[in-house]
Amino acid sequence: MDPGAFPPDAEAVLASIGFGPRRRLGAEGGLARWRVVSHDDLSACTGLVLPAAVACEALDRRVERLTTLRHPHVVATYRLLHTERGSRIVLGAEVDGVGLEILRRIRPQWEPGEIVTLVAPLADALAYLHRYGVIHGALEVASVTIGLDGRPMLGGLVRAEAPGPSLATERDDVAALARLGLSLLGSEPTEMRAVLATAAASEVPGSTDAADAEALARACEHVCPALPIRLPSAEVLAARAVSARAASPEPSPPDRHRRRVASGSGPGRHRRRTVGAFAAIAIACGLVGALALGLLVARGGLTGPAAMSAAESADAALTDPVAAARELTRLRDAAIRASDEDALAEVTADGSPARERDVTFVRRLVDAGVRLEGLSTEVIAAVALSAPSSAENGDVTARVLLTSRIGAHRRLGPGGAVLREVPATEPSRVVLVLRWSGARWRVSDVERATP
Repeated sequence: MDPGAFPPDAEAVLASIGFGPRRRLGAEGGLARWRVVSHDDLSACTGLVLPAAVACEALDRRVERLTTLRHPHVVATYRLLHTERGSRIVLGAEVDGVGLEILRRIRPQWEPGEIVTLVAPLADALAYLHRYGVIHGALEVASVTIGLDGRPMLGGLVRAEAPGPSLATERDDVAALARLGLSLLGSEPTEMRAVLATAAASEVPGSTDAADAEALARACEHVCPALPIRLPSAEVLAARAVSARAASPEPSPPDRHRRRVASGSGPGRHRRRTVGAFAAIAIACGLVGALALGLLVARGGLTGPAAMSAAESADAALTDPVAAARELTRLRDAAIRASDEDALAEVTADGSPARERDVTFVRRLVDAGVRLEGLSTEVIAAVALSAPSSAENGDVTARVLLTSRIGAHRRLGPGGAVLREVPATEPSRVVLVLRWSGARWRVSDVERATP
């Protein structure tokens, strides 16, 4: 069988649950990684294919454990599937963003504040995994993606490895993360470099336990304020993507797609691939860059014409209904976490049912002295139900079917007391009704999706 093709037995198992492979994304942990899409195109995820030669009970137990864990900075693992020939398929979340490996090649040196934004959340993620008995064991630059919302996401938790117990320890995870941070700092001595160097030597500041990832997170936050991760321009990222694709042939798609691909062969097909790579990276960079610039404006880091262009960039990220539905969901989470009515006004349309519900909810939280720590909605799929249209009253609206789940988070009371550990929800579908207002899309209402 063509090594670039999706295994037929694995494709049959996916078909039995209403999914199929769409295209190969590359490799992760020595395993082929694919984009997997539902037959109705409403849901998408990633699929790692584990050949029978590397599948084993220990790996099955690890994956099953990962399916029960949810953290805002860990790429979610959804499900483990078995095939008749003994191979496995691991379904996980798609992360819209840019790989840290690419960013480091383009921007090899970061500011200490950016390191805080990178290392502290990932250290918290490691602490969470360690509490549940999961050791990453192979943390490297390729394990991290910077999501469209600016969050670093930890992946690479499922990989091909030799049978037998792993020799990796929690201390190794902490040291590997510290080395990753060090690789992005300049050579001149700084307090951040000292903190990371100590942790890389497996001596975490502020803790007698050398394996304490949480202590590393707090130590980094103590050094300096966090800054948004600064991304290169869309053009730079696109050029990097195009050159990478030109250097390595496109993997073979599944058999059922080959006829369509073959009919589009020739120079035109190469041009579409190049434009597609540029568009995908440009969209990702535009959204993340807009968010980072928006944070800088909020912090007073930009003034005058630069601040205006940053605000315009942030608005530009919300002009496509589907992209806006995803982004508005993230911005709403941030507004609710901060109990910020002004931020909600940027998400919801003036006078809308959505505005009324969200403001009422936030005011109840404030009156009760409650905060929602770690609240984050994972958008699994967003599909436009119709083209934007004008109503009789002149409003321009769009409808987007959103499939999402709310991640595990905490309800904190006065003084930070934990009132409740809120578990993650199952995926659900709603219809976001968007209204064009103030040169951007905002949420007007949320409707229950019909089956």
